[in-house]
Amino acid sequence: MPVPPARRPTKTSSRTNRPTRSRAGEHKTAQSLDPVALLAHQLRTPLSTISALAQGLERRAERLSAKDVRSRAETIWRASLRLEELIDMILSYTRVGAGSMLLNPREFNPEALIRRICREQISHKPDHPMTLDMRGLPDAMVGDPILLEQALVIVLSNAIKYSPPEHPIAVRARAVPNGIVVQVKDEGIGISDLDLPFLMQPFFRGRNTKDFPGTGLGLSLAWHILRLHGGGLEIHSREGHGTTVTLTIPHKNVTGAAGMF
Repeated sequence: MPVPPARRPTKTSSRTNRPTRSRAGEHKTAQSLDPVALLAHQLRTPLSTISALAQGLERRAERLSAKDVRSRAETIWRASLRLEELIDMILSYTRVGAGSMLLNPREFNPEALIRRICREQISHKPDHPMTLDMRGLPDAMVGDPILLEQALVIVLSNAIKYSPPEHPIAVRARAVPNGIVVQVKDEGIGISDLDLPFLMQPFFRGRNTKDFPGTGLGLSLAWHILRLHGGGLEIHSREGHGTTVTLTIPHKNVTGAAGMF
């Protein structure tokens, strides 16, 4: 399995060039945060939310209306989803780092999988418009639907997170000779040319994402999952003008092992 490009940029955009020494220096500064400290901080945020709200419910249960209880319960539920997402991300990162992420291939319907993922993601952000356009997809493919779901969830959740609610997200899936291509296009904050070469590196986060929660592991994992299937992931972006992520999934892949980060 190929190692993600730490010193040579992955294919992200036609405008992306090999980083210069000055860019590498900026990258080193941006990545000076201890990854363990970053993960601990990300885990602490939803835990603090769950703890504070649960204690508030316990102390004021008799004085709260049913509407207040439901509102607090929903916030606790969403915080627990975020915590579960972070734990899954860390576990997947550990498996890839140990070289133990293997495919569990089986037949699945790609259209049904994509529709379900989109429906579940938009249910978390019902005020965020999303369009879905799928044509000519095969009835069945062979791969690991659980890992492929994780990769698509990573890409979709990023599109939602980094886009204003009123800006639509477009998901487009098409059949190609050897499989399918799924594109996720948003109109969000985009990615700077300086950051594009480093997006597949674990723990890397763009300069314009400091106000958004995240570990910097998602795209690395999605990239590995697609490569594990014999496919790929490409990113085209302009800062301030949105991002398009393209996932290429072969029609059939029954072998594969993830390499080290």
